[in-house]
Amino acid sequence: MRPLQRVRQLLSVGGRIRERRLLHGQRKVSAPKKGFPVLRLGLLAAGAVALGYDGIVNDFTYCGASVRFVRSLKTAGLIAADYLRLDENDAEYETKVKVLHKKSAERLLETCLLNGGLYIKVGQGFAAINHILPVEYTSTLSRLQDRCLPTSQADVQKVFRKDFGQLPEEIYQEFDYKPVAAASLAQVFKAKLHSGEQVAVKVQYNDLQKRFISDLGTIIFLQDIVEFFFKDYNFGWILNDLRKNLVLELNFLQEGQNAERCAKDMEKFSYVHVPKIHWSHTKTRVLTLEWMDGCKINDLETIARQKLSLKDIDVKLFDAFAEQIFYTGFVHADPHPGNIFVRPNSKNGRADIILLDHGLYEELPQNVRGPLCEFWEATVLRNETKMQAAAEKIGIADYMRFAEVLFQQPIRIRGGRIRGKLSQEDIDHMQEIARKNFEHIMGTLKEMPRSMLFVVRNLNTVRAISHQHGDVVNRPRVMARYAQKCLYMQKEGRSPLRFVHWLSRRVYFEYCLFLSAFKLRLLDWYFNVLYLLGRAPASARTVMSEMMQPPEPEMLR
Repeated sequence: MRPLQRVRQLLSVGGRIRERRLLHGQRKVSAPKKGFPVLRLGLLAAGAVALGYDGIVNDFTYCGASVRFVRSLKTAGLIAADYLRLDENDAEYETKVKVLHKKSAERLLETCLLNGGLYIKVGQGFAAINHILPVEYTSTLSRLQDRCLPTSQADVQKVFRKDFGQLPEEIYQEFDYKPVAAASLAQVFKAKLHSGEQVAVKVQYNDLQKRFISDLGTIIFLQDIVEFFFKDYNFGWILNDLRKNLVLELNFLQEGQNAERCAKDMEKFSYVHVPKIHWSHTKTRVLTLEWMDGCKINDLETIARQKLSLKDIDVKLFDAFAEQIFYTGFVHADPHPGNIFVRPNSKNGRADIILLDHGLYEELPQNVRGPLCEFWEATVLRNETKMQAAAEKIGIADYMRFAEVLFQQPIRIRGGRIRGKLSQEDIDHMQEIARKNFEHIMGTLKEMPRSMLFVVRNLNTVRAISHQHGDVVNRPRVMARYAQKCLYMQKEGRSPLRFVHWLSRRVYFEYCLFLSAFKLRLLDWYFNVLYLLGRAPASARTVMSEMMQPPEPEMLR
């Protein structure tokens, strides 16, 4: 019997046990259960670490693959068993499930760290969706950004011997074998060139190329497990995109080229810096680049100590990535906090942004960027007609679902403004969407052009950073202003007449936002006064806010 068949047999036993428990408890199987989303989360988490299936290499070619298989299967079994034992009718259910989330997340973290490679990538992806997964998972898995296990000095030397034919100390004047960072695919070391310049040296893990096929096999196993339990949860169409992009990410020569193109695109922003590549000291698995000091963008303690403004940081970050998404079309697809540093500018003391790790980029063509700009603007203005038209240009039917995927917040056309800060109610709403309507979300993702998938990842990761900063800036509005600007910049043959047309759109855009905010503020004051006078219930302000809607933006048609 093949490994996957044995696993399915074991999992089907668990399904029959759950069915008996439901029958003996005289519950209706078809009725939604409070604990079912939790059980599903447990099974998905278990599947996420059942990362040992090497169906691509039928027998265990590498001993390491066997170890990872056993380790992952053990972790998966423990997590699944814990969630199966959880009783959703327990009076202390809410407390116990949080403890279990934390315990399972720690197991996931340990397994990802020990297995390394692509497992780290998967864990980092989970950590970014902190508006959907429980905080116990996202806060724990966020440690994967800089806590990967380092390899030995001998392994580093093997990479240099194979790629350069020399040892690091023969190539550099100084080379410190103690890594300053350990990422999912490589370690970073500090060194000094013979010219005396300090550099960062990114060295790929020695066995990563060999493990690539088996690690992809484990992700296929994850897909099989999820699809086995939930027929609509088919991620297979994503795996081909993942495979192609990871092949590029393993080539550091490609990463160097991406970095130089990004630096050129960001020249207009004096506060955005991309480390310079030293090509004479760069090979396929070794990348040497300029050393830049800074702290991670989510290191709030250091940022506060340096007296940097979170608002200033976020506006600059949003502008930089809006430039990529809406104008240049060359989009950084992995901007997690470990890849974005900040530092005080030596002249004015304000924040500079340092963009690192340029291995994964996506090209967004003009025929997608233009409609995307229109869609973003229309969504912020709550113009449903414009939203639908722009979404159809991109090839998407469910424009409201598309808006929620992009903005990662509830979109209420007849409700309040698109907000920069999510309430707990908004977060609960998005989690409910993810649990109950996942197949619809996947359908929307399938409809999107393939180039949009990593753009969504960029948007979601930046949203997570903004959330960690306290959502001090209204990100959707900042990016909407940039999208509107890019609509004019993208047009060929700019003329004074076109500029006047764009300026009128911009003025009306700001007018709509101001008028909407002013009306809601007046409404808020009015019903607060009525409530204090005992003339209105506490819920009246919320009800009336839902009825508010800005004027139809005729000038934008």
